[in-house]
Parts: sequence; structure tokens; C-alpha cells
Amino acid sequence: MTSQSKTYLKKIRLLWKGMALVLLLSVGVSCLNMDEESVDNTPTAYVSFFNGTTVDREIKITVDERVYDRRHFDFGHYIDYWYFYTGSRNFSFKDPATDQSLLDTAVTLEVEKAYSFFMTEQGGEIKTLFTEDKLNLPESGNALIRLVHLSSDSPEIAVYRSGVSDPLFSEQEYMEITDFINVSAGETDLVLMDADGNEEWARLNEVHLREGRIYTLILRGDQQAASTTEQGLHLQLIRNYPNY
Repeated sequence: MTSQSKTYLKKIRLLWKGMALVLLLSVGVSCLNMDEESVDNTPTAYVSFFNGTTVDREIKITVDERVYDRRHFDFGHYIDYWYFYTGSRNFSFKDPATDQSLLDTAVTLEVEKAYSFFMTEQGGEIKTLFTEDKLNLPESGNALIRLVHLSSDSPEIAVYRSGVSDPLFSEQEYMEITDFINVSAGETDLVLMDADGNEEWARLNEVHLREGRIYTLILRGDQQAASTTEQGLHLQLIRNYPNY
């Protein structure tokens, strides 16, 4: 991890320390088995989650058999980075109604590194992309952005910006995630096209990419579903950490 990344994560940590007690009291449980004192003295990593499964799929997350968050984690919801003990951790994604496990996975978290889980579903099977997030500083006048393809029935795709002939991302398939790339800050439309750039499938209009910020663009939903429904093909833009 670069020194810039470590600086960003330290800023995140300072912001979160002020919120931690309020959040833990609001959910009534310390799901991470960490308290304010241990956060100050224990090596930690940072993990975020995105639910890109199906519209009726709510998920409960447990870590080493402890409930992570008692709030609903529904389709299209994003849980921002939070701190976790480092080392080998067992994540389980469950149906909250039955407590039945939908997916279990063990990962190793390293000190002061950031990670993301992106969940998707294909033919009733839950899958996940787990990645280490390289949170570097964007170049001057730019933001950073990456693409995550979570639409199981969509073929290879490309993403364009309005008024720009070259694709921002191209030749991206299901379960692929790009690196972060620099993009000019400012207002733009983000347009999802087929791989050849001939047919538009979805778009985000009047997106304002702010200088110095980091974003993830997620393709979720089904191409075969009606575009006017929540399960339809959509682009969703999230930021990768709080304001700084």
C-alpha cells in the first residue's frame, strides 16, 4: 500500500471513531467484536459490501459467527468501509429469515488494507467478488473510477462518457472488475453499451465526478428484465469512502 493510501485510510479511521459508538448503540451490538479502546490499539483492515444479487434477496452477514450488521442489506445496497480484525476471517452470507447460509468464504485481511465484497447471483447461486481496493490519490483535476460487472445475463459490455468517442471501459464480462483509472472531474453522462458500442442498454445522466474522489461504477440487474423494474439492468455509482 502506498503512503497516500495509508493517509486516506487514517482519515477514514478518524472519521469513523467519532461515529462508532453512536452506530454500535443504534444497532445494539458490536458485531465486529471490537470496542473503541481496541480500535485504537488493534491492527485493523477495512471492508465494504455491495448486494448485487436479486431484488428479493436480503442478506445477513456474519463474521466468525458474529452478526455484522442487524440492518437490512437489500439488493442494490452498499455498506461503506468498516474496520475488522486482521488475519483469517470467516464471512458467511445468510438468508435472515431462515438463517441458512447462502455462501461461506474465508479471507485473509492485512493491516491497513481496504477490501470489498461484491455479491451477485446466477441461476439461484450466490457468488462473490472479493478484491483489495487500491485507494491512491487521483491525478490533479481528476477522480478515480472502476467498473464492476454483476449482471449475470449480460454479455461483454462497454461504458462511454457523453461526448467522448472512446470507451471509458471496454470488453468487460460478468464477474470482472477493473482497476481504478483516472477520469476528468466534472459533470457527464455514463452510458452502458454493447461491446461494439452500437446499442445503448442503460445510462446515468448528469453524474458529477468530483476532483480527488474515488468511485465504483456497478452494473447490476438483468438484461432480460424490464428496464422500468428494480431488477432491470442499471448502472449504480458509489463512492469508496466518506467525505474528507
